[in-house]
Amino acid sequence: MDSQHVLIIGAGLAGTSLAHQLLANGHRVQFVDRGVNHSTAVAAGMVNPMVFRRMNKSWRLDEFMKDAKSFYLHMEKELGHALFHPIVIRRMLSSEQERNFWLERSKLPEYQDYLTELTPEDESYSLAENHFGSGRLKSSFWVDAKVYYEKNLDYFERKESLFKEDFDLLSFDENTLNYKGTSYDKVVFTVGYQQINTPFFNELPIQQTKGQTIRVHSKEIPEVESLNRKCFVLPLGDQVFRIGATYEWDNPDLKPTNEAKQELMDYLNALGSYSYEIIDQQVGVRPTVLDRRPILGAHHTIKNMYLFNGLGTKGYLMAPTLARELSDYMFHEIPLDKEISIERFYRKSNS
Repeated sequence: MDSQHVLIIGAGLAGTSLAHQLLANGHRVQFVDRGVNHSTAVAAGMVNPMVFRRMNKSWRLDEFMKDAKSFYLHMEKELGHALFHPIVIRRMLSSEQERNFWLERSKLPEYQDYLTELTPEDESYSLAENHFGSGRLKSSFWVDAKVYYEKNLDYFERKESLFKEDFDLLSFDENTLNYKGTSYDKVVFTVGYQQINTPFFNELPIQQTKGQTIRVHSKEIPEVESLNRKCFVLPLGDQVFRIGATYEWDNPDLKPTNEAKQELMDYLNALGSYSYEIIDQQVGVRPTVLDRRPILGAHHTIKNMYLFNGLGTKGYLMAPTLARELSDYMFHEIPLDKEISIERFYRKSNS
């Protein structure tokens, strides 16, 4: 297929993942992004392969994990900065039932890449409160989200492929896909939780879910693993840790709250009697969907206009694979997975 010129509104995780896929396929991209991000850039970037409690693998985990590792390692070379950080997640088991699920799953072939079998050392782990034992996850990692966002902006700015500004609706003609005097072959909206503020796709149920984290300094919290129970404890180096995260549904407010800070402190205190000092508090807003699946696809009336949104809490795991699938849909008409397709909402509205 001949090279096409694609306008992408929003240079967060969804937009940049798609852009790199399009560039690899020989297309051209142009971004519109104001250079301020309250989702991609402030995310913890944690990639946890499991859904705890019942100890199930995350949805489509095997393919997502393979693509994600390859993508972020490639991005390190492309952007010239470390992004991909493998880490062991130590789950402090929350009940006897959860422990039994772990014992059962860890013996299954399909879980061998993710769950270690419990050892006597795991059972007696003493650096955090341990009532039901603990288990270690394999294949987990975290992405330096702030660096990922900023380095991508620099990358596309150097390529002269970035309008660093708010999207100007008055300068956009939806009939010709012309923006500020240039006509594009396709337009993709990847604006995250701000989708509700645009006139395109705003009928879709993309929720604004506020999340808060704190950073703490502590000489007592263990640094070699990421502890997990009720919250995650992500070691950032130099005895600094990120603790998260809260969930506040339908709330786009960007102000940190004392209630969230106390909630996170309570979670951390439940893991152990550590002394620590709070460094700062961060706020983000996730684009989430009630059925916990992203929304990808074409506008139902405007030709060559697309959406990539709703990545939620698993965004850094899912984005690379979904970017490839959206590209295949846009240029080769390969159908999208029904669980992520925008058509699941259009069908409901027409029934």
